[in-house]
Amino acid sequence: MRKLFVLPAILLILFSAGCNRNNCGCSTAKNVYTIAVMSDIHYMDPSLLIKDGPKFQDYLVINGKLLAASDAIMQEAVYELIHATPKPDLVLIAGDLTKDGEFVGHVSVHLYLQQLIRAGIRVRVIDGNHDIYSAQSYEYNDKVMTRVQNISPDQFRSIYSDCGYSDAICTDPYSLSYVSEPLPNLWLISIDDCKYDNINNQAYTAGVIRPGTMKWILDRMAEASLKGKTVFGMMHHGLVEHFKGQDSTFPGFLVDNYNDVADQLMRAGLKIMFTGHFHATDIVKKNLQNRFLYDIETGSTIVYPCSYRVITYVRDSALIINTRHITNVCYTGMLPGQSFVTYADSLTRIAADTLLTTLLNKYKLTGDTTTSWHAGHCQGAALMAHMAGDEKRAFEDTALNKQIATKYGPSWLPLYCDCLWTDLKPADDSLTILLKSGNCFKRK
Repeated sequence: MRKLFVLPAILLILFSAGCNRNNCGCSTAKNVYTIAVMSDIHYMDPSLLIKDGPKFQDYLVINGKLLAASDAIMQEAVYELIHATPKPDLVLIAGDLTKDGEFVGHVSVHLYLQQLIRAGIRVRVIDGNHDIYSAQSYEYNDKVMTRVQNISPDQFRSIYSDCGYSDAICTDPYSLSYVSEPLPNLWLISIDDCKYDNINNQAYTAGVIRPGTMKWILDRMAEASLKGKTVFGMMHHGLVEHFKGQDSTFPGFLVDNYNDVADQLMRAGLKIMFTGHFHATDIVKKNLQNRFLYDIETGSTIVYPCSYRVITYVRDSALIINTRHITNVCYTGMLPGQSFVTYADSLTRIAADTLLTTLLNKYKLTGDTTTSWHAGHCQGAALMAHMAGDEKRAFEDTALNKQIATKYGPSWLPLYCDCLWTDLKPADDSLTILLKSGNCFKRK
């Protein structure tokens, strides 16, 4: 059966490769491309951590980001992309390029992206909720943290000019959204769906596509249809729920009015949207009558398992999606003999366990710290599984979940964890999507 799953993709590749031959009567243009997708880099420039201490550790306690190692991780990611076989034709980054929008961080990220550009790789970026007007732009020096310069939307556009804006086909007058044609006959609509406030110098977790920007997007979709272009979208926030109850259990990680937004985009002909924000490797599909839309969410490079996507794009026909993990990182902050994978797993797991525990204690939703710890550990295991993708919940996990809830409370814990453990179709890590029919095939 496994051969039946991969056969359509193989046939497409062989057909495309054959069409490159001069004697086949087809165009000699390239028909197979490699696209790498990254998200939530959350790069922290090393200059921002003058001396580790309580202020920086307080920031880290529940976010699970490997911020101190982010420069080393970025070095490895860029190295892997440049030396990959085949080397990507295009790199997409779906927002949250920096820790919290620090100017020095954006400048450093751009220097790394220039390495890709000089290697002949096209780069396209869009902003995330941590990138513009952030009130958390700090440098840390032991017990002291000091505000540093963040950036405005205009500065974002200027810094990343060669990452989509300078050769854009069209730019949105209402946001940082733009359309480019990074590969032949492929239009990429990069959508700025972030909320930021220059008056109060504040960015927000939630996202929205404002009416003016939505009209602009739909107009571009109509134009692409008339010109026979294939269209992919890229935005930071999720467009489709990635597990049951995501909007109610984790508010702010889906774009406002996500159902209506997805329906409008599907009716306009959009089939593929690359997203990030939740730091999870997950793919979901939404259907509307005879139309379909895949929300391809990519995990964070600085949250275990430190993933990114490598996609074979068969022109106008198929996406063959693979997930890779950054494992070979040279970081001096690890324990002697400790591997980077072990280091990343342990820090992310501690943060995942602590997340719910902290909230339970803060709002006094349980009677004692033992209850909070057990509840947090149960939720942390579910969160880690969802972030890794292709969740497979063992019977023991279900039994333990109910046992903890019965013995320690709270009573709603099983339902809360069940939401995260629900892996909606299709597969998350390796998948072939046929663009014309909407069918997909899991690969092993």
